[in-house]
Amino acid sequence: MALLITDDCINCGYCLVECPNQAIYEPDMEWSLAEGTRLKGRVMVGEGREINAKKFHPPLSKQYHFIVPEKCSECKGAYDMPQCAEVCPNPESLRTGRHSEKIIGLLLKQFHMNPDVNE
Repeated sequence: MALLITDDCINCGYCLVECPNQAIYEPDMEWSLAEGTRLKGRVMVGEGREINAKKFHPPLSKQYHFIVPEKCSECKGAYDMPQCAEVCPNPESLRTGRHSEKIIGLLLKQFHMNPDVNE
């Protein structure tokens, strides 16, 4: 149920500094699972997919900020609300992704990436 940034994004960048997992990237930036998290080595993502946490991947958008779904926990277990939604000046810029994740999955994702975020 990772959040998505829509083409209504004004690229203000407020969300970048608020994301506890550094799941949000500027347009046309490469990304990795390890960046901003404690993930190392090979990591299971999705249903049986495994990727190297340190490997950089192509940008998910060349025009707008984007959220890496494998890193987005919707701030479950860290904050009451997704921090990107809290600071975004344009509510139309964010929506829920197509594939829903159970709350336990989001909590586990947050714990594995950054267990100390909100202590």
